[in-house]
Amino acid sequence: MKKYILFVFSALCFSLSTQAQEVLKVTDYRQKVLEYNQDIQSAQMQISAADEYIKVANSDKGPKIDAGASYSYTGRPFDPTGFKPVGAPDDQWLPIHHNYNANITIKQDLYTGGRVKSAIKLAQMKKEIATAHRDYTGSELLFYADKLYWKSVGDKESLELARQYQNSVQTLVDVAKNKYEAEIVSRNDLLMAEVKLNEAELEVLKAQNNYNISIMNLNRLMGKEIISTTVVEDTVDFSEFIFDTNDVVSRALDQRAEIKQSVAQVKATHANADLTASKYKGNLHVFAKGLYGAPSPQLANAPEGNYYAGAGFSIPIYHTGKKKRELAARKIETEIAVLNKEKITDQVILDINEARYILDEAAKRVELTNASLAKADENLKMITDRYKDGLSPIIEVTDAQVNWQLAYAEYIDAKVKYKVACTNIEKASGDLYQSK
Repeated sequence: MKKYILFVFSALCFSLSTQAQEVLKVTDYRQKVLEYNQDIQSAQMQISAADEYIKVANSDKGPKIDAGASYSYTGRPFDPTGFKPVGAPDDQWLPIHHNYNANITIKQDLYTGGRVKSAIKLAQMKKEIATAHRDYTGSELLFYADKLYWKSVGDKESLELARQYQNSVQTLVDVAKNKYEAEIVSRNDLLMAEVKLNEAELEVLKAQNNYNISIMNLNRLMGKEIISTTVVEDTVDFSEFIFDTNDVVSRALDQRAEIKQSVAQVKATHANADLTASKYKGNLHVFAKGLYGAPSPQLANAPEGNYYAGAGFSIPIYHTGKKKRELAARKIETEIAVLNKEKITDQVILDINEARYILDEAAKRVELTNASLAKADENLKMITDRYKDGLSPIIEVTDAQVNWQLAYAEYIDAKVKYKVACTNIEKASGDLYQSK
């Protein structure tokens, strides 16, 4: 009993605290979810990393400067005394055990067979893939967020429905009690109504729990403390959904992240193939190197400076068919990427057409369930009046109450599914998530 009283008190406090809070709209909820979600943040970081790799690829256009140092000890060194210049000090042309130098080299590629250009193109395509992945993640996230939001609103409306049903049954209990005390009906009517009232109270409890859990899920997705108050709309509104159906398939093929990603993957395989081919087209470079160390250029013991400059060219001649096999593998990878793009294109066309049928069906279901609810409401009022007048048994009233409750629940569910269907067609067309 203490636990039950505590729950009722907590629910009452929750209800009172929600009255003072601002109502969270679905558009605001979307924004909060996007700002908090870790997957979106990770996807954005991948784009930033791809930008850095583009800069890395571009850096290969410029010269490379390397520095180094070396030291070695020779147990039986070369004797340079025979190379001593005339008049030079004898102690400067002795066998050297300690060899050391510090050097710096500058190298500039003049021709790489298209390696640098292909590497830049590949890095750019990887950025496009990362961007498309971010957009896909955002679209899926907003779709999931909308489902959570409208489920929460639906659960809130279902909670109000449970309370209305409880009030309806309570009214029936009062009527049955008055009629029993007036000896118009047997105690059986009163007992039946009281059993239904207990069931109604349990349904209110279940509806309250469902709503609380929905709010907790809502809070989790937008980074708010799980056990905290969030106020959503009271009812799922059924308003006209304005959606531009002109060239919707073409728009989906232009906007969907999956299409953009598949196109970028095809281009990436082409760039990768060019990068592989560049290894077999040769490399031409120039270089300059300066060093300081011992022995000197004249083989003296004292350290001196020196420099070199030159050019180099290399090209693979024969690698046991490695070039042919690598290029064949790259071609196969491109064909696979093209097939994947065609598969995704077919799926996108199916998605957008399927979404239109789902939306039409959802809208029709709302209309039909609303009409059924109106009839169930009229029937309940008529049967209740007949029972009060002693013209109908109580079982007809309880059946009418249950039918009204089910019709109302179907109407709420239909509205929630309609809202999700609206979001679904936005997702299918690529309109749902537009990156900044």
